[in-house]
Amino acid sequence: MFGRNTRQAPIDRRRSLAAVPVVNEGVNAAEGDAGRLILTVAVPRGRGLLARFRPRFSQKRIKLDELGSFVFSRIDGKRNVRTIIRDFIVRYGTNRREAELSTVDFLRSLARRYVISIVVK
Repeated sequence: MFGRNTRQAPIDRRRSLAAVPVVNEGVNAAEGDAGRLILTVAVPRGRGLLARFRPRFSQKRIKLDELGSFVFSRIDGKRNVRTIIRDFIVRYGTNRREAELSTVDFLRSLARRYVISIVVK
């Protein structure tokens, strides 16, 4: 009612699969046991009264399993989501629908945790 509606229209499936995930600055990946990755992420503090007493950024560690480590290792700023899904299918032999759903959901969770940004072209 007041002000502008800044909400953007959702993108379609074709454009979302053509999007390119990019690792954000401040994200460090270290190899843990059995080739699994451990990500260290600088997370900004929240809003509100109590958040003012916390540091501006805190370090969070995220341990990835084998599948998550594989998908994260494919993020290089050049490959699109469709290519990452194709690599996942070749490596693990899953069907296309299952690979697409799990990969997209994983990338969405990484974006929510400030690990990656997704560039839609």
